[in-house]
Amino acid sequence: MLASAVDWKSKRETLRTKRDVLFKRYLKNPHDSSMALEIKNLDDEIAECTEHMDHLNKAKQR
Repeated sequence: MLASAVDWKSKRETLRTKRDVLFKRYLKNPHDSSMALEIKNLDDEIAECTEHMDHLNKAKQR
């Protein structure tokens, strides 16, 4: 179970790095709706990783 939590955390950090780079580019061109959609998709994936990590942490505490 611990390896799984590490995997989710690693995936989340990778996604967050991609999102941050993309967001900096988006700030220079805020009318690019395709870039905004890509950021939103990354945000959704980050939230999913966080949800999995929370679930694993709660299961570990039981």
